[in-house]
Formats: sequence, structure tokens, C-alpha cells
Amino acid sequence: MNKENHISQELLETVERYVNNTMETGERIVFEKSLQENNDLQQQVNDIKLLLSGIERATLKDKLEEFHKEIEENIPKRSILHPKTENKNVFYAIAASIVLFLGVFGVFNLQSSNEKLFYKYFTLDPGLPTTMGNNRAYNFYDGMVNYKRKEYNLALEKWEKLSIDNKDNDTLNYFIGVTYLAKGNSEEAITFLEKVAQEKESVFLGDSYFYLALSQVKKGNLDLAKENLKKSNHPEATKILKALERK
Repeated sequence: MNKENHISQELLETVERYVNNTMETGERIVFEKSLQENNDLQQQVNDIKLLLSGIERATLKDKLEEFHKEIEENIPKRSILHPKTENKNVFYAIAASIVLFLGVFGVFNLQSSNEKLFYKYFTLDPGLPTTMGNNRAYNFYDGMVNYKRKEYNLALEKWEKLSIDNKDNDTLNYFIGVTYLAKGNSEEAITFLEKVAQEKESVFLGDSYFYLALSQVKKGNLDLAKENLKKSNHPEATKILKALERK
């Protein structure tokens, strides 16, 4: 990091929101415009990205020795449902980009419509914090770093190894399911999210119903999607349900 390139606490917090995709849409638009016009700001953002990445990795490594003394079931459960603050426009550009030609115009339109609805409302769960806290389960949090960077294959590789001995862990099943859905694999997503939906005390229950519904929308199983949406407390669930009822 360039020591002469002063970074204020305010800028550090702003860039952290930007990197973690927790900026409101309006703020992101203004910030990205400033990035395009200001070379110094670009350098500062790059420096802060390196800093944040280093913090995450250092925190995980510091806990590695402790991790080896713990069993994998120490993966924590989230205490409260977090708000969904991911940028809703992330996947708009690729909505319905690849639709197989089935030869039947009506079926083609239905599939395209379902795909568009999926991409309109799919937002990636922002995940659990990795820069603070007692990171006893190293492999889980290491995978969370990959997940936040949208390195989905790496995250799945680490989490699925953990799931071998933790098949009923709702935290693992939830994030594995969401990750598969982010990759476009609704079949695998459903497999893991249904496990979470069976855990009625899980803090991921409401969100699991929401992502299950989106998985069913993507597959074209609209009746199942409606059932799951009615059980979800996700703020977007009602909007999708109304859209489905107009079909």
C-alpha cells in the first residue's frame, strides 16, 4: 500500500461496503462514477481491497491452530436473519441469455418468462462476517471468503468436504444450496435447501423457503414455488408471489 496515499476512516468504510456489496444502489452508482473519473480513488480502492483481503486471510490463519483442536460441528449458526443488501442488478444482464430452442413457441415464451422472473429477484445472500469473531471452523470461513468473492467452485469444494461429517448442519446446507443456485444449478440447490426447510428452528428457515421458491421458478415448477413463497418471510416473497399469480 502506498503510504503517501492517505485513506480516511470514512473512505475505508465506504470501500468496505462497496467490496462487500452492501451499498445501496444510488450510492453505488455515484461511487462507481467517481471511480471512473478519479485515478487516485481507483488506487485507494485497490489498496483497501488488498487490506481487507489481508485482514480476512490473516484472521483465518491466526485461528488455524485452534481450528485443529475443534471439531467441524463448531460452525456457528447466525443469531438473526440479516437484511438482503446485495445489488439487485447483479444478474440482470444475463437474464434469459441462454434458452434452449424447443420448437414450441408457447413453451419457449414460458421458459423465458420464468428465467426472467428468476434473475429479476435473485440476490445473493451476503454471507456471514469473516473479518471479526471467533473463527474456529477455519475451512468454513475460508470458503466464505471464496463465496463473497463469487469463487463458487472453491467455496463448494471446501464446504462439501465439511458436509460429509456435518450432513445435518443447516448453516452448511443453506450456503451450499444458495451457492449452487448462484451457479445456475437449481437441482442441487433444491437438494440442500430442502434439508434446511425441514429444520423448523433454523434461523435460515425463511430464507431457505425463498431460495427454494426461486429454484422452482427457474425449473418451471410454479405451484411448488408459490407454496414456498407463502412460507417465507423474505421481503421480496410477496412480490414474486403476485407475479406468479398473474401468470
